[in-house]
Amino acid sequence: MKVSEKHCRVFFERNGIVYGSANISSAKGYNYFTGKEEGFAAVGSMAVSAYQPKSSLVKVLFEPKSKLSDSVTYDITAWSLPYVYGVQAYAVKERLVMGSYSSQKINGNITVADYGYLVNYNSFADAKFLAALLNAKIKVRFAEKEFGFNGRTFAKGTLIILKKGNEDKLQQFAGMAASYNAAVTEVGGGFMDTGFDFGSDKVHLIKKPNVVLLTGKGVNGNAAGEVWHLFEQQLDYPITLMNAEDIDAGDLKNTDVLILPDGNYKFLQNKEAAAEIKAWVQQGGKIIAFDNAAAQIARADWGIKSKKEDEDKKKDDKKDDKDPYADLKRYENRERDGIVNNIPGAIYKVELDNSHPLAFGYGNNYYTLKLGDEMYEFMKSGWNVGVIKKENQAAGFVGNKLQEKIKDGTVIGVQPLGNGSIVFFADDPIFRNFWENGKMLVANAVFLVGN
Repeated sequence: MKVSEKHCRVFFERNGIVYGSANISSAKGYNYFTGKEEGFAAVGSMAVSAYQPKSSLVKVLFEPKSKLSDSVTYDITAWSLPYVYGVQAYAVKERLVMGSYSSQKINGNITVADYGYLVNYNSFADAKFLAALLNAKIKVRFAEKEFGFNGRTFAKGTLIILKKGNEDKLQQFAGMAASYNAAVTEVGGGFMDTGFDFGSDKVHLIKKPNVVLLTGKGVNGNAAGEVWHLFEQQLDYPITLMNAEDIDAGDLKNTDVLILPDGNYKFLQNKEAAAEIKAWVQQGGKIIAFDNAAAQIARADWGIKSKKEDEDKKKDDKKDDKDPYADLKRYENRERDGIVNNIPGAIYKVELDNSHPLAFGYGNNYYTLKLGDEMYEFMKSGWNVGVIKKENQAAGFVGNKLQEKIKDGTVIGVQPLGNGSIVFFADDPIFRNFWENGKMLVANAVFLVGN
């Protein structure tokens, strides 16, 4: 689950959707993530019945594959909530018997530890807690690999808060952990049962980064607004706005992270200006680029290359037996003819390398809302964190001329550059700020990548 149970409850309550707790121990249903009928343990699960006043809304929001009466559409064509929220879900045919749903408090009273704490890191709520800890100047580390303690296995990305260096902050930490309902385990020493110990190089201190967001002329205002809202209203983490036309490498002296939302950036088209920003990255800076900003960086030859169409396909298009009248089209059909090259918003399954910090907290897959056909070549010197392979379209409409292109390429990656890095997303991971499943990726890009 990439969002907390609280996020789901808030969404349902704001939309007047009735939910409860499943009163059955096991059931069989359609697994949204595998596309197959499977059995699953249902006891205690959050359940939403289609037998309620908002039944039509429930059916629309949960249908695995959107049913379109016409493929000529003005907006996105897929929005199924399990993909939006990254939550494992099953659709069952039988009428659900539900009881009342009550949230469980993860922690009771958290005592001041003699040595330190471990904090689970597997949802955006945990990323918000991390942001709060950094704002409070509490020193936080994270584990690069799994380890075992007291009979339990702790996942990659687990946060580690030691007493040493935080002596005057532990009481504050305990109060914050209870407030954020964080899953905290107290540890009495630095030696673990399995894996590495806390003195290992597999434990990384998280530096509190200074983050700058480019805005202004050439920047997609909606995309910039999404990022601003994510930081100011959700992560509650400081972010500085900078006019994209005024950007200068000298102004980034105290900046750790530079976020480029979707847009058309002049400095990336100017060799001298682009070279200065590239030098800033090489000296330890980090760029996070979304959508067309990533495509521009690929054209600037910084180690990322856009995926080209298959050469075989190009050859096929040049065959002598091509229909000589294929290019003759009727004016009145121009909109419908154009959809063969259109992808207004479809959901694709992305295979993740969740051993990389960018994907900590995720499973093996992530579902992305694909709004364009941009893909990147597999990198030999970088990290292909998220890739789309063959036949990974999950839902939504894709023009038939694009279906062959959107496969076997990277859509989420990290390109090291000197002492810095470029984190790129082929699509907007927080589209309209409703694509909840991608918010943790952005948080990871800011807080964990490069530490």
